[in-house]
Amino acid sequence: MKRAAHVTMFLFDTFDVGAVHRVGPATNSSFSGLNFQKECDTQMSSRSRQAAARTRDKWREKVWYQVLAPEYFDSKEIGTTPAGNPELLIGRTVTPTLYDLTGDFDKIHVKLRFKILEVTGQQAMTVFYGHEWSSDYLRGLVKRGTSRIDWIGPILTKDDYLMRISVIVFTHTRAKTSQEHAVRKAVERVIRAHAKKHTFDELVTKVVLGDLATEVYEGVKKIIPIRQCEIRKSKVLKGPEEVRTRRARLRRGSTSKE
Repeated sequence: MKRAAHVTMFLFDTFDVGAVHRVGPATNSSFSGLNFQKECDTQMSSRSRQAAARTRDKWREKVWYQVLAPEYFDSKEIGTTPAGNPELLIGRTVTPTLYDLTGDFDKIHVKLRFKILEVTGQQAMTVFYGHEWSSDYLRGLVKRGTSRIDWIGPILTKDDYLMRISVIVFTHTRAKTSQEHAVRKAVERVIRAHAKKHTFDELVTKVVLGDLATEVYEGVKKIIPIRQCEIRKSKVLKGPEEVRTRRARLRRGSTSKE
């Protein structure tokens, strides 16, 4: 009995020691892995906090500038924009709606484009760059049994601004092909005539506020009954300096050929 008990105790001790030997190092390695992961997480979170702090500092350094429409729109405020350096605002595009300028909610579908030209103090001065009617609004104007007639073309103002104008005409009844051609010619005649006798500032206000569309309507209504006529889009292509430079190049080219 003593020998059996001794053997049993020996086996138990051997198994116990082996178990400790196997389990011990594995447990230690798992603890070290957890510690490493915690350390990595701590480093990553500290980096994230530092990055967030840097971002907050950059925003705190920025100054908010008041964006104003040109004088021919009464220099009304059309928005605010932040910048760390006022020079970074030059050339930035601002897109208010005509509602923002006039307060007329019926004009909210007309989107305007202005470019910041200069910054004085905390005010950013802009110049008109173009406008466009919402495509959803235009789709709502289309009716069955009527015609939509479009005209798109370049025009030159009295003070040598080159623009592209897009006109849309909706008729009461279906138009014939000959009537569509006649309407387009009439639209072109009215648009170009007004462009020649008006400066850029004058023409822009007529385009945006709808006065030019009224003139076009009067010019085409005798051809076919017109339901609606609008200047749906405009864009400034070149300023007077670019236009005059191009003219000079063309003159030099024609002189050299002669």
